Amino acid sequence: MNHPPNPYEAPHASLMATDQAFVGMPWAMTAALACYVIGYLLEVLPLLGTPVSKTPFFMPMMVTLGTYTMAMTFALWRRWRWARVWIVLTTVISAFFLVRMLWRGASLEHWHAYLAAVLRIAVAVALLLPSTRRWFSAAP
Repeated sequence: MNHPPNPYEAPHASLMATDQAFVGMPWAMTAALACYVIGYLLEVLPLLGTPVSKTPFFMPMMVTLGTYTMAMTFALWRRWRWARVWIVLTTVISAFFLVRMLWRGASLEHWHAYLAAVLRIAVAVALLLPSTRRWFSAAP
């Protein structure tokens, strides 16, 4: 008498081995890193010389934001997977603010803020491209 296969047993499949050899950084990843840094500059530089920049908390806040940006850029460059996930999740906030700014009325006076939000969204999209995903999956 043959017993039917156990329906609760996990399926058995062999996984394709990933190539652990050095894989060069794809152009999409290079563009993502550049867009991430440019987005930070577009958020900070237009504020210099405005009344906001004269407040006592402006410089500490911008230095903290710059440190965060450089740390995340370094983490992405080192292929730390958690950084990729974190950037994609925080992009939801950028997309929300972009929609909010557009809903309140687009003003060309704040073009740099719109461009910074679009660049953050572009970074998240670049991190989800197949070439970038392969680059992160080959990380040691």
